[in-house]
Amino acid sequence: MVILQLGILELNKMSSLALKMTPQERMARSVQKKAILAGFLASGEVYTTLKVVAVLLGTSERNALRLLQGMVKEKLLRIDERSVGYGARIKIYGATNFALCLSNAHPMIEEFHVGKLNLSFLNHHIHTQLIRIKAERNGWNGWVPGRVLYKQAGMKKIPDALATRPDGHRAAFEVELNLKSKSRFSVVLAQHLSQIVNQRKYDLVYYITPHKAALDRAFSAVQYVVIDGKKITLNDSHKARFKTFDIKTWKGEQ
Repeated sequence: MVILQLGILELNKMSSLALKMTPQERMARSVQKKAILAGFLASGEVYTTLKVVAVLLGTSERNALRLLQGMVKEKLLRIDERSVGYGARIKIYGATNFALCLSNAHPMIEEFHVGKLNLSFLNHHIHTQLIRIKAERNGWNGWVPGRVLYKQAGMKKIPDALATRPDGHRAAFEVELNLKSKSRFSVVLAQHLSQIVNQRKYDLVYYITPHKAALDRAFSAVQYVVIDGKKITLNDSHKARFKTFDIKTWKGEQ
């Protein structure tokens, strides 16, 4: 993950020098970009879109598309083109086994298979990736996607990701595009608190949502949770473990 962050920072520094590069330097930069994208996918992201790749690499969508097409030719990526309604289509770029092997992927991460993606998860997946990029550009590290966490034992509630803040505190990320019912939300809070206090899996939970005001009201409405059969009244200490941010304005701050 640190290598990925350093690569992104280096790309940002090099962007202003791109026009001055020799052909050899441009080739080296292209190789670097491919390594960053392959590493990003191999870390557990597995698949993404043109928009995310452009943001990740700090380049235009035109340049990102050229890079993606090259990686498809090199058998590092494969494309799944799907309809998203109203005549619109989207291309999804996923890592092949070749790319995963070259990038030292987590051993439990599988390559991308065309036709097997559930499109109902795509929007959430892409938003979570964009949040990750913001976080890592602001000093967060050790990002572990939910796909990797799901394949590990020990957690009843799998967050969308885990990451470490610049100050060393570990946080779970929840990208809440659609709000849960009060009863379900109460159960989720109990699971998170148990994993924070009893299991010490992480220290905080970051909720990133387009419905911040509504989510804040939902938090206020939950007065107690049930953990291991015991009714726990939520106090300020408990509530301080949860932070809510607007998905449009959060820039990666703590």
